[in-house]
Amino acid sequence: MSPHGPAFEALPRERLLPVALESMHMGHLLDRALMPQVAIATGGIAQVDAIAIDEWMGASPIYTRRMRRLMGIEGDGVGAIMKALQLDVGFPHQYMDVGYKLESERRGEFWLLHCGALMDTEPHGEARVIGMCHTIEDPTFDATAYATNPRARVRPIHRPPRRPADRHPHCHWTIEIDPANDPVGPAKHTNTVGALPLASVPNERAGEASPTGLHDYRGAFVPGLKLGQLSSPTLAAVAREFQIQCHLLSSSAELAVRDRLGREKAREVIAKQWIGVAWVGAQRLAKALGADAGDADSLAAVLRLHGALAPGFSRRVEARADGVRLVMEPADAKLLDPESPGWLGLLARGETRGLEAAAQGAAPHASLRGVESRDGRIVADFALDASRAPATTPQEAALMRFSTATAWRFDTGVERLGN
Repeated sequence: MSPHGPAFEALPRERLLPVALESMHMGHLLDRALMPQVAIATGGIAQVDAIAIDEWMGASPIYTRRMRRLMGIEGDGVGAIMKALQLDVGFPHQYMDVGYKLESERRGEFWLLHCGALMDTEPHGEARVIGMCHTIEDPTFDATAYATNPRARVRPIHRPPRRPADRHPHCHWTIEIDPANDPVGPAKHTNTVGALPLASVPNERAGEASPTGLHDYRGAFVPGLKLGQLSSPTLAAVAREFQIQCHLLSSSAELAVRDRLGREKAREVIAKQWIGVAWVGAQRLAKALGADAGDADSLAAVLRLHGALAPGFSRRVEARADGVRLVMEPADAKLLDPESPGWLGLLARGETRGLEAAAQGAAPHASLRGVESRDGRIVADFALDASRAPATTPQEAALMRFSTATAWRFDTGVERLGN
């Protein structure tokens, strides 16, 4: 049992690599679950772009600093900015197939050979493409770079709408640092997100059993970095960090929705996001683990690692004859503050639908018997009854099926993974 999160270290290498990709990919499932709920709650799409901007600008500087610490990313130049982008859930490998060229510590370029987000957006017309590729990207790219150097600027060479319609790469950007630039300051919710107990969750790396693979990201920038080039203990820690990034984004999203719709409506929207991500994420993770039989052992394997469950908690998962017991204990009692935004706050207030969705996405015959708080721990018992009708896909997850992110399949060949 890992002291502060899922024990990815227990996985064999051939499972760890695809599961780490799934943990990274969850960053794109978040908004595929959130934005339909925003549109329903607000009666249209007018608020979608503004909420996405506040969500990512609030969280990305905080989680970028965390990843820099974990990976020993040094300096404040363009190379350091690019290293952080390579380990950002906003750029999941392959789904967002990014190329990089570092010209100097003052200038570099990156481009997207494939942008899954663009593939989702183009069918909805040019206005939605401009909303994502202009309105959202302009401030959020700078916010991510700000965590490394507040005088960095990310600007397009070209970007969609694509002309011609099949233009490749999908977009092309520069990163430049000019000491004369006015520094970019924290966004509206950045300091609030940074003060959350979640932002300080420890993430220890296990000792290296062998020197195989990168154990940090000091030194030279690697333009074609793949997760498979990381050592197994480092990859396990990075996979946990991806999950923390997702929870910080959900927390920031709730703050953004709260500004516009009030606290109670925001909590309702984020609860629906949790259900959708938990269900779809469970289905995807079960396949990556080879644990899609729907039995107790398979369900236990998914719950041990699912990113929709709380980071910063130890997890003990026990498969039983008639179900599964999950015990989660926080590294810090403050993680269970019921006033916290995001999925952690939902859990602390006794919301359980995300837990049940995480189980039923992997095992449709599962049901949640009950959840209790005992001595600062959360104990959840799941029943498995093959005679009961299988759970049907909740609306919160069904709405996500319009996105290519839900059905995306990673190439787990040696060349693509870098193993």
